[in-house]
Amino acid sequence: MKNDAENTEPLSEEEGISQKEHPKRKGQKRNLWPLKVTMITLVLSAFFSFSTEIISSKSNLVVALLICIFLILISIIFDGIGVASTNCDIKPLTAMAAKKVPGSRIAIKLVQNSEKVSSICCDVIGDICGVISGACSAAIVLRIVSYYGADSQQLWISIVASALIAAITVGGKAIEKTIAIRNSKELVMLTARFLSLFSREERKGRKNASKKTDSSK
Repeated sequence: MKNDAENTEPLSEEEGISQKEHPKRKGQKRNLWPLKVTMITLVLSAFFSFSTEIISSKSNLVVALLICIFLILISIIFDGIGVASTNCDIKPLTAMAAKKVPGSRIAIKLVQNSEKVSSICCDVIGDICGVISGACSAAIVLRIVSYYGADSQQLWISIVASALIAAITVGGKAIEKTIAIRNSKELVMLTARFLSLFSREERKGRKNASKKTDSSK
């Protein structure tokens, strides 16, 4: 009588794969980034819209203009940060991290996650500020019309205000993108040093470095 092991036929390649978990399936994770960025956009847009509406509705024309300029500047600056993170070479940053330059580790993380950084800076914050600045321009037009009694000219004032805001925003972003591409490392490091002010690890590193310098003296 033959052994049962001899009677069993070898499994085919497809059957073997079906019985074993595919190695790629085991490491697969759901990409929740689109959902996260949608929720971040919802929260930030609601916050900025609410705060801007309250401030601009209870302020004079000068304050409304300053708020609109501030939103345009924020949109331009963050658009430059997003462009710089995608164009920055990581090799100089790793060399700076080896020398323990403050903020270099955060800069490496920004470059390694350049897609998310660009999405948040350019798409989320940039677009939110652009939309809210457009709404703020409508409030400015209403202030001008109410102050000067130019009801008949409201349409033309609104067109001119919207055109100026769009031109300043697009022109500023064009200039900032050129600067960000040419000076991507400097802009990323500047952003990383600012973020390092809120990082516990960076603060501990600076304290330890200062202690070492004091003990060496």
